[in-house]
Amino acid sequence: MPQRRPPEVNPFESELSAFLVQPDGTRAPLPASLRFDRADPFAVSLLLRTSTVQTVTWTFARQLLIDGARRPTGVGAVEVRPAFHDGTRLVVLSLKSASRHTQVQLRHDQVATFMGDVLAAVPAGTEGDHVDWSAELDRFRGPDS
Repeated sequence: MPQRRPPEVNPFESELSAFLVQPDGTRAPLPASLRFDRADPFAVSLLLRTSTVQTVTWTFARQLLIDGARRPTGVGAVEVRPAFHDGTRLVVLSLKSASRHTQVQLRHDQVATFMGDVLAAVPAGTEGDHVDWSAELDRFRGPDS
C-alpha cells in the first residue's frame, strides 16, 4: 500500500458531512471542517458554520479524535465516541461550554482520511519536534524578560 502524502499547504482543512443533534434527537446537517496546523501539532480544530453565518471553532487534542473513533474518550469540554446511524459509522463529539452542550456527528471515513493526513504530516511521537519551544517559552516570560 502506498504511503500517504500530507497536503502541501499548512494549515490544511477538510470539509466534512456533519450533523448537529437536536435536543429531541433529530439530526440537522451542519457545514463543518477539520483543520490541522503543523505549528500546533498536538491539536486539531473542528470548525462549525452556524445558520447565522458565524463559524464556531473548537480546538482539542488530536489524540482525542484518534482514540474516540474507536472507543469513548475525553472528560469535560470535549468527549468523543464511536457510533452508528442507519448503518453509517460515525464519530460523535460532545462539546460542552459553561452555557451550552452540543453534540455533533461526523462520518468516520472522513475523520479517518483527515487523521491519516495529520499523521502523515506529523507522525505520532514526533509532535514535539514541530513546536517552536523558544516562542512558547517567550509567551510565559513576558515583555520584561
